Amino acid sequence: MNLIELIRYRFFLFAGLLPFLLGQAVAFGARRKPNQLRFWLGFAGIFLVLVAVELFNEYFDAKEGGDRIFSQNQPEIPGWFFKLGILALGLAFIIGLYLTLQTGWPVLLFSFLGFLGAYFYVGPPIRWAYRGFGEIVIGLCYGPFMVLGSYYIQLQRVDFVPFFISIISGLSMFCLAILNEIPDYYQDMLVGKRNLVVKLGKQRAILLLKLGLAGVFALLALGVVLKIIPATAIVAIVTLPWILKSIKSAEKNCDNPKAFLFAINTIVVVHIVIVLSLGISFLGSK
Repeated sequence: MNLIELIRYRFFLFAGLLPFLLGQAVAFGARRKPNQLRFWLGFAGIFLVLVAVELFNEYFDAKEGGDRIFSQNQPEIPGWFFKLGILALGLAFIIGLYLTLQTGWPVLLFSFLGFLGAYFYVGPPIRWAYRGFGEIVIGLCYGPFMVLGSYYIQLQRVDFVPFFISIISGLSMFCLAILNEIPDYYQDMLVGKRNLVVKLGKQRAILLLKLGLAGVFALLALGVVLKIIPATAIVAIVTLPWILKSIKSAEKNCDNPKAFLFAINTIVVVHIVIVLSLGISFLGSK
């Protein structure tokens, strides 16, 4: 099994790079003199953390049996997945420590919060995903923690604008996490994974999804009106027809995991468009 197969190039791996790049874009909009060394070190650190998350998810899910209830022929997950995940986190910590020495203690704080989310998302003893907090942890990690951490390593401060932007990014990922769990409803329930979808049920989870997506666009519009966000970011509104189609498909196919993938894939594209629209708007701002 090669490295690409190992981490399976999942969307959540790629998506984790987007809030880091978003924070860098907002910092660039504030001061057009980025420190390239800090950019690449931060990028490498985030990538290592995301690889560790994927490895831990594979390892602990296989250990609990959640991925094998309805798919008995899946290959066994070797024990070195866990060791490689620890190594990736260790390397990320070294990078975080260096950036802390260069920029200040908040980097260490963001790194520690990221560790709590990365390891304990499915790892014992906390296991956020099994206690109904996994989606919130994803929203925080892919929103405020990454965006503000990325912004800080460039400007050595935390401002309201990147915080506001990070809420949009985090809420969008929260919605995607909810949607991504619906096809796994029964197997998650059987292994005791009491995430929000299991606790609420599929239909109420879809209602929560609707509210979350409405919140994303309400914040986007508010940000543009209050001039917190450059007006060009409103281009993300072109995704509204896709969202409506995705929700309609989700409601229709919530008991058909294969057909449900259309809804997930559509919201993946929507999330990418929203984050890229925000980032590009700041890169082009004066």
